Amino acid sequence: MQFFSRDPAVTGIFLGGSLAAGSADAFSDIDLRVVVQRDRHAYYVDQRREIPKAWPGFLFNEWVPGAQHCVSHFRPFGKIDIFYYDASTLAPSPWYRLPIRILHDLEGMVANLVERSQELPFTVAEDELDFSISKGLAAAHETYRRAKRGELIYALTLLDELRQHIMHADDWLHDRTPETAVMAKFDRRASPNVLSVLKASYCPCEAKAISAALHSLVELYRSQLVALHGKFNMSRLRAADLEALDIILPG
Repeated sequence: MQFFSRDPAVTGIFLGGSLAAGSADAFSDIDLRVVVQRDRHAYYVDQRREIPKAWPGFLFNEWVPGAQHCVSHFRPFGKIDIFYYDASTLAPSPWYRLPIRILHDLEGMVANLVERSQELPFTVAEDELDFSISKGLAAAHETYRRAKRGELIYALTLLDELRQHIMHADDWLHDRTPETAVMAKFDRRASPNVLSVLKASYCPCEAKAISAALHSLVELYRSQLVALHGKFNMSRLRAADLEALDIILPG
């Protein structure tokens, strides 16, 4: 933290994730958020891959072009995920209702942001539902095609994509507050029937096994789509979504 706090342009530093929630273990990530004055923000974003290289135990970075964060890995299994926020653009968000541990707050900006965010509810936008359902249906169809064509490794990766959208649906149907990436800690919060089907769907790299796994996942996803259409007022056609899955299922 001292690396950042000694720069007067850094006005806030806080932790999120399991460290802030008090549930961290030996393999937990460090979710660090650094709030920077506008005129220095671009510098930190530009240097986000170089800064961790000077710290003891550095191994490698994960990064995405154009992003404002970098995930750095350290010996033996340390991992620090650092986001750089422009202080001038910070606004209340339901995400600030999640556990936060403030480490540095020169002007009380972070504390004020957290306070103003407490009454904001987590909501599911129709575009988010629409995107996930479309991608889930596409993953199911592509798995079917690739398994039939003998592209088995590709088919297995597509099954993973379908599982991700099943996890999203399970969270939305049970009004679970998001915490992080949908796959993370899903074992701890999943509905028992969903978890059971997901676990049983992992299979060998064989066409028959992949087809059987796909059928079990599609049956589950179909029931979820019925429930999603019942819960949310979507403009998508329910009948078309169900037909897209029914043509995969055996007659």
